[in-house]
Amino acid sequence: MKVYIYTIPKAGTYFLADFIGRLGFRNTGFHVNQNRFLNTAKFDVETNAKFPGRAMEKKLFIKTLRDMNDGDLAFGHFPVPMMAFMFPDFFFVCSYRHPRQTLISEFIDFRFRREDLKWLDRETIPDDKMAFATYLEKHGENHVSIFSQMLGISLLRSEPLCKRFQTNKFHMLHFEALLKDHKVAEDLAVALGVDPALAADALEKTKMADLKTKATGLEIDRDALWSDQAEELYQRINADAYVIRGRELGWTI
Repeated sequence: MKVYIYTIPKAGTYFLADFIGRLGFRNTGFHVNQNRFLNTAKFDVETNAKFPGRAMEKKLFIKTLRDMNDGDLAFGHFPVPMMAFMFPDFFFVCSYRHPRQTLISEFIDFRFRREDLKWLDRETIPDDKMAFATYLEKHGENHVSIFSQMLGISLLRSEPLCKRFQTNKFHMLHFEALLKDHKVAEDLAVALGVDPALAADALEKTKMADLKTKATGLEIDRDALWSDQAEELYQRINADAYVIRGRELGWTI
């Protein structure tokens, strides 16, 4: 079996890759997109965090995934589970998180960690609140569009007539719940065919690991970033509607 970790951005992409790797799968480091992938295994954590484009290689996702070996894992925000019938040897781990958390986390990543996004750096926009509003205006719609794809997977799982898509091979989880509850980690291990007794130790080791998505260590008042302008822009992208629909489909968000 191969594993593809499909996530909302900032819903545990690299965390899950490390955790599942500790359960016995081999982390290829492939961050998959439609016609390219980031070969993150070629670079150190700092380079991947600050200049992710350096790891980019052109390759159609179909070939990237089919060239993987049994026991390998890859990850990304590209909705491969929608085409699960094309990849019968894959198991899909799908992770979501509330958009208020993912939007803030991605903004912090873009502004304080990455060094290749000049449109959002402090020289261009000195004020952090204004920078967050700019991020929401320029990138918020693109970010929440991935929620619609995740909802599509939840709809496939709830529709008996969609067995062609091998929906029994989708495992949905709330990333925040994984961080707080060993039972969520154990359930994922069972879904992957792994002894659940390994899950708690693997989870704690992943929490201690040096990952690309680790917090920057900066003292950032996340609540303060939600200015009136940011709230208006958040409402404009209709993010909470995805939360409501997700809950209707069984999300624990």
